[in-house]
Amino acid sequence: MDRTLRDCLNLLKSDYVSGWSLLLLPALLSLAVVPSSTTTTMALLLRFLGLGVALIPLARVISRLVDHLSDHLGDRYSGVVSVGLGNLVELVVSIMALTSGLYKLVVISVAGAVITNCLLMLGISTVLAGQREQLVTIQASSTELQARQLMLSLLLLAIPTIISLGTGTTLLEGNDQRDSFALYSLAVAVMILIYYVLSFVLQLGTHRSFFSGNPIKPADPSTSRPSTETEHEHEIAAILIAMGVVSLAVVAISEPLVQTLEVLVAHTHLSELFIGLILLPLFGSTAEGVIAVGAARRGRMDLAITSTMESSGQLMLFVLPVLVLIGWPLGRFLHLSVPLNALGCTGIAVLAVHWITENNQLDWYEGMQLITLYGVILLGCLLL
Repeated sequence: MDRTLRDCLNLLKSDYVSGWSLLLLPALLSLAVVPSSTTTTMALLLRFLGLGVALIPLARVISRLVDHLSDHLGDRYSGVVSVGLGNLVELVVSIMALTSGLYKLVVISVAGAVITNCLLMLGISTVLAGQREQLVTIQASSTELQARQLMLSLLLLAIPTIISLGTGTTLLEGNDQRDSFALYSLAVAVMILIYYVLSFVLQLGTHRSFFSGNPIKPADPSTSRPSTETEHEHEIAAILIAMGVVSLAVVAISEPLVQTLEVLVAHTHLSELFIGLILLPLFGSTAEGVIAVGAARRGRMDLAITSTMESSGQLMLFVLPVLVLIGWPLGRFLHLSVPLNALGCTGIAVLAVHWITENNQLDWYEGMQLITLYGVILLGCLLL
C-alpha cells in the first residue's frame, strides 16, 4: 500500500507541476478581487471565468493519467473510466443547482454538455486527427454502439417532453410538488438506469471480445510472471487513486463556481439558455475535451470518440436519471423534460455525430462540419 501511495504522489507531481499550473492564478485572483456578494454582470463573469479556467490544468492531469491507464487497459476501457471522472463535474454542478431549485438550468446544462462534447470537442479532435492522415479509421463495434446509445437516449428524453406538452404541464423541468409527472419521471429514470447498466454487461461481459478489439485468449501458465502481474496491479491502483485525488480537487473548485453561477442567473440579463447550453458546459466538459484532443493528436481516435460520445450518452442515460432520484429525498422533483429549443439543438448534435461516424471513417472536413454546427448554436443562444 505504501508503494502504491508513493507511485500516486510521483504521478501527480510529474503530471501536475508544469506551466499549466499557472492557470490556477486567474481563479485565485478572481476570488481575491471579486467579492462573492457582488451582483454586477461583468464582475460575476470575471469570477465565473476565473474559476472555470482553474479546471483546465486539473483536466490536463486527468488526461495524462488516462493516457497512463490506456497503456494497461487499452483505449476502450480506459475511456470508460475517463468518462466517469469527466462527468463528475457536471454531476456536482447539477446537484447543487438542483438543491437551489434551478430545474431548468439543470436539464439545459446536461443538454449543453452533450452538444459541447459531440460538436465542439469531437469536431476539434476530428480536425486534428485528419491532419495526421487523410482517412481516420475508427473501431466499428464500439462506435456503432455509442451512436445508437446517443440516439436512444435522445428518444428517451423526447418522449417525456412530448407527453408533458400534450398534458399541458406548466412546470416542464420540475417543481417542489410531488405530482403525477414527478412519479412518471422517477419510473422512467429507473428504467433508463437499468438499461444503462445492461450496456456494461454487454461491453464488459457477454460481448467483451467485440468491444475490446482483441479476442480473449487464455493465459499460458508456463509464461506467467507473478512479479510482473503484481507490478501491473500496483501501477493501475496508483493511477486510479491519483484520478480520485484530482477529481476531489475538481469538486472543490466547482463549489464556488456554482455559487457564482446562481448569482449570475438571478441578477443578470443573461438567459438560462446561453448559460446552460453554452457557457457552463465549456468548463464542465474540459476534462473530456482535453482527453479527446490529446488522444486525437497522438492518432488514438478511438479514445477520443469514447471520451466524447460515451460521455454524452452517460450524461443522458446516467447523470440525468440519477439527478431525478437524488431530488426526491431533497424535495426537489426534477422532470425528465427538456425545453424544446435545447432538445432540438441536442437532436441536431446527435444526428450529426451519427451521420459522420456511420461509415467508420473520419476526415478533417467532417470535423469542420461539427464545429460549424456548434458555432451556429452558440450565436443563436447569444444573440437571440
